[in-house]
Amino acid sequence: MSASTTAFKLSDPGKTLAQDPAMSEYLRCYEFPGPPETRYGYVRIDSPQAKDRVGLFGQAWSPLHATGTVLLIHGFAEHGGNYAHLVRDFVNAHLAVAMLDLRGHGLSEGARGHVEGPHTYAEDIEAFMQEVFPLLLPNRPLYVFGHSLGGLTALQLLQRKKLPAKVAGAVLTSPLLGFPELLAPQKYLAALAPIIAKIMPTLPVAHGIPPTVLSHDEAYLARRERDPLNSRVATPKWLISVGKSVLEVQAKADEAGAACPTLTMLAGDEKVTNLNEARRFAFRAYSGLRHKVIEFPGYYHELEKEPGVRARVVSEAIAWFKSHQAPNP
Repeated sequence: MSASTTAFKLSDPGKTLAQDPAMSEYLRCYEFPGPPETRYGYVRIDSPQAKDRVGLFGQAWSPLHATGTVLLIHGFAEHGGNYAHLVRDFVNAHLAVAMLDLRGHGLSEGARGHVEGPHTYAEDIEAFMQEVFPLLLPNRPLYVFGHSLGGLTALQLLQRKKLPAKVAGAVLTSPLLGFPELLAPQKYLAALAPIIAKIMPTLPVAHGIPPTVLSHDEAYLARRERDPLNSRVATPKWLISVGKSVLEVQAKADEAGAACPTLTMLAGDEKVTNLNEARRFAFRAYSGLRHKVIEFPGYYHELEKEPGVRARVVSEAIAWFKSHQAPNP
């Protein structure tokens, strides 16, 4: 971390940054000139599932005079390091941040691009937040920011109501609320997934998402392509499990709308998730005045990394959190 950042211990991970070259390399993603006296910590915890227990890696930042905590949830086939700019912006806005590398992603263990069940990601995050939140700002508002798969998982968390505090506000960017129209080879794979999942549930298959549909920022795409912590595969079991998650969340749209004030930002030129399904969900869940939906025509999936709009996306998110200082009664 930068010279202005001091460390605090979440729990003993058994290694120091200096002793762990892989972690040191990974944490370079997060180096930023944060405000003085920002505390930083990382933690390794065991996932709560006895059947599929893996080690999970999470981090937290707590600036001086923070007004709340943002639980930041990354998308599929990436990791928390891709959100260094967002962490920096939140911390500079006096918001603490807690972030977990989802299982099978980044420095968390587990088969790449694999998950065992529709609630596994949510259960992992709940366990992580039980560990971290009391050490941050337990008496200040809790917010959630989720992108893509992280947006879907954020909605699950809001519906499950098992986080250590009631959520005061949520921001979703390009939430995964349906799969896009597939090309012919992908359609065949999707059709066979239920059968393959029973025989070879962890079989790694190229997910087929071309980087060029994520962002117009060529420099970012080049860095992403070189990053070994970004995954390029999905398993049949992942497809089945996440498909079930989507159906469950879609069926409880009214619960999502009642959970907390929510800002949803959609990419108008979306090719990674199903934009029409996201629109339908937003219409059903977020028609009230306390919610807000913004669509950005012509922009790709990763709005917070899109030149020309990223600054507005970040400012909209921060303004949303700052304007909701208390949980919804």
